[in-house]
Amino acid sequence: MPQQQVRCELCASRKAEIEQTGDYRVTGCEPVPGLKGWCLLSYQAVLSQRGNKTRQLTGITGLRGKAEMSAARGVPRRLFDLDTKPSRAAPRRIAEALLKRLAPRFGLKPDLSQLKFDTVKKTLLGKHVLFQQRYAGKPISGAWMRVDIDPEGCVFNVQNDLVPQRLIDEGERDARKRLAPGAQALTKAQALAQAFLAAPISRGGKREVLHAELMYGTLKSKPRLAWKIVVHTTKPQAEWKLYLDAHSGEVLTRTNVLKRAPARGRVFDPNPVAALNDTSLTDRSTIPAKAYVDVDLPDVAPGALLDGPYVSTSITRNRVRSTTRKFLYDRGKRGFKEVMVYFHIDRAQRYLQKLGFTGVLDHGIKVNVAAERDDNSAYDPGKKTLGFGTGGVDDAEDAEIILHEYGHAIQDAQVPGWGEVAEAMAMGEGFGDYFAASFFAELKPAAMRPTIGNWDATFYSGDEPPALRRLDSNKKYPKDLTSDEHDNGEIWSA
Repeated sequence: MPQQQVRCELCASRKAEIEQTGDYRVTGCEPVPGLKGWCLLSYQAVLSQRGNKTRQLTGITGLRGKAEMSAARGVPRRLFDLDTKPSRAAPRRIAEALLKRLAPRFGLKPDLSQLKFDTVKKTLLGKHVLFQQRYAGKPISGAWMRVDIDPEGCVFNVQNDLVPQRLIDEGERDARKRLAPGAQALTKAQALAQAFLAAPISRGGKREVLHAELMYGTLKSKPRLAWKIVVHTTKPQAEWKLYLDAHSGEVLTRTNVLKRAPARGRVFDPNPVAALNDTSLTDRSTIPAKAYVDVDLPDVAPGALLDGPYVSTSITRNRVRSTTRKFLYDRGKRGFKEVMVYFHIDRAQRYLQKLGFTGVLDHGIKVNVAAERDDNSAYDPGKKTLGFGTGGVDDAEDAEIILHEYGHAIQDAQVPGWGEVAEAMAMGEGFGDYFAASFFAELKPAAMRPTIGNWDATFYSGDEPPALRRLDSNKKYPKDLTSDEHDNGEIWSA
């Protein structure tokens, strides 16, 4: 998930700018710990372009295909399934010839003077020609046109991420209101002095300027003349990409682009009973090493705590810390349950997005892995948090219990207040069971697939295999309804 640091007072205006083109949706703007006045703005690409329509490409001789029209821009965002003639010409010539024919469709001048050729990249699919948009002789950040050409010289796709002329004009009007007549941009030296203030170092640390360029824009928003400066620092180790207003020196965005190795953690996947196919295990058993899996923990925030774009253990008391970003704990060690909830919730959310369900709880949910001593866990719709109990087998040690509770949060994100009446409550329990069981079905022995909570249930179930509930009952509605929403949930989950 893309993120950038902005001054907190700019969150609302940056959100409006980012979402204006319809390509991105802001998912959160939270204070940056330890950095007063700065907030972390998170946003994501709108994969399912609501309002964008696909139509046949017509009116161009010898060119057939489809166009995905951008509802926000009024021009094609993408041309695909293109049927063009093979060519032996150089990729750049092929791309430019096609773009000149398509110029009116994209709002470009016939001579393509708004574009500057950048490079040709080669992949297994063919060659990809990149052009960057320019305005007043300077590049616009993030504004690219890409033409994809197969090995036979046929263009099969065109991706348009240019800034519409409408936004360019709005940016110019804003500049005229903001600046005094004849205002001059900062010199490079002046811009670097301001950038260094936003890239602090400790005693003994060093800075290295990797890039400094005067350009337009900071994201797909109204272009604004800005200095783009990239500074590498030691103590702390970071690589800051900064955009500064070219006239005032105000830091517009601040992003640490240093690529770190992912954090590592140790988990059950989903639990030792299923992983080992051993129903004799109990809460007092010594769990063999082969029941554990070491995994990557994606996008753990810089620092020593388990905070990420989709889950945070921030409301857990005495949180585990690891300055090495290695959270490799066995069961019974402080931190194991935190790793369990981080890994399994993060993976489940990414899977939902991969299926196309964007905008469904795609932000960080706060979790307490030891919320109560009873054998009970819950989603709190008022606080929008998850809490897991520690009675019997600790609930956060069983990934199916984690995803069951996360299922309640998913429903509340879609329909706020869901589950306030008895039958809706039963549907919520049934959905949570189905979500957890279906997610882990391929990792479990056949006998356990229509069940959930096989590890958690070793504390209270006498069934074989032990299970919290089953998903293959022959219960019927309404004759099998009871007063318990969990039992009634088995009607829905089956």
